[in-house]
Amino acid sequence: MRFHRLMLVLAVFAAVFIGQAGAFDGVAADHPLFTTQQRIFAAIGEYWQIQELYIRYVQDQSEENEANWNNAIKKHTSTSKSIGKALAESIKKANPSFEQIELISDIYRSLPIGARDALYPTLGALKFEIIHGGNSFMTEEQFREYFPGYGYSEPGFKYRKGRELDREYKGVTWQYEEQTISTTLNVSLVINIDLLDILKGLVTGGAIKNLRVSDPYQMNVSGQPMIVVNVSFQRIKAITTKINRKFEINKVWFELHRTKSSSWSEPVWELCGKTYEILQEPTGEDVVTSIEAN
Repeated sequence: MRFHRLMLVLAVFAAVFIGQAGAFDGVAADHPLFTTQQRIFAAIGEYWQIQELYIRYVQDQSEENEANWNNAIKKHTSTSKSIGKALAESIKKANPSFEQIELISDIYRSLPIGARDALYPTLGALKFEIIHGGNSFMTEEQFREYFPGYGYSEPGFKYRKGRELDREYKGVTWQYEEQTISTTLNVSLVINIDLLDILKGLVTGGAIKNLRVSDPYQMNVSGQPMIVVNVSFQRIKAITTKINRKFEINKVWFELHRTKSSSWSEPVWELCGKTYEILQEPTGEDVVTSIEAN
């Protein structure tokens, strides 16, 4: 009898552990909403980075660690709100299209408690725009149906992403990128003072920097007197490359840990389930399609 009871407890635990996340399989790289999906998961990645910086600050409460933690929070909040506003504008332009709402709803529902907090700034901006903004088309009740439990974080706990457990290959995508590499060359010249305005114009235009000019003096050039100055500056040379870069898309599973958030002492983390991210990872295959020297 004890054995059967134990098996029942283990089965329930396994169901909770495994079933916390994973209903969302992700859209393929050629799907119209692929970019939206990747922006959302990039914001989730920023959220986990905030948790790691929090842990670092608890371990060493230096001004640098506190600044890094606060800056990461500001960046995540700003990024997330911009995603929410962009989603709302795109949805309204489609008169309205619920496909994007369904996408983020599927992601939200598939995440375990703790990871859902990563989407709260995005959902806050989205909710305001589609309910209270111009051309509103959704009620608060309808919004709650798409995002059940939004705004009610589990009290008393913080979460962090643990070690990688597994990954599922989802395909590849190519992305266009521009990279500019700048080099500087130190130059010293003696110039006719009449040319000085040209150099000052190059400074304004950003072609050179750190221009230094001596006092004017007279010099005989081919028997003719000429007023000259010594100048030194740094010449900036830029090479811009246009690259098509190949990325592999993977759904990566991680352990999910939690700790009580009420204490500033060293946190004690416990394994409470698993979570996932859909990551875009470079394969190292790059094709340069253009090179321009400025």
